Amino acid sequence: MVWHSLRRVARRRRDRATEIERAYRSVFLCPEGETVLADLAAECGIYQAPPVDLAPRASGYLDGRKALYARILSMIRISPEEHAALQEAARLETLPDLENDEDL
Repeated sequence: MVWHSLRRVARRRRDRATEIERAYRSVFLCPEGETVLADLAAECGIYQAPPVDLAPRASGYLDGRKALYARILSMIRISPEEHAALQEAARLETLPDLENDEDL
């Protein structure tokens, strides 16, 4: 198997930007991708304040996780309404399990 690289997909630099954005959007803007984005947002705590007593090394690690998530968001360019819906989905991921999850 040969992995697809950006250099193989697009030869010119401006084509690369378009192709990488298209690839991100095709991966994340589908039902499964939206589920993954909500999970990643919850896991990296993008919408949560960090703990007050967070050590500098842990803070740097958390910042790196958030930066990677922000990179994904910048590549898919969703509307403010979609972003609000994603934020709500991420919030739901952080809630404790309820006995009737299907009611959410």
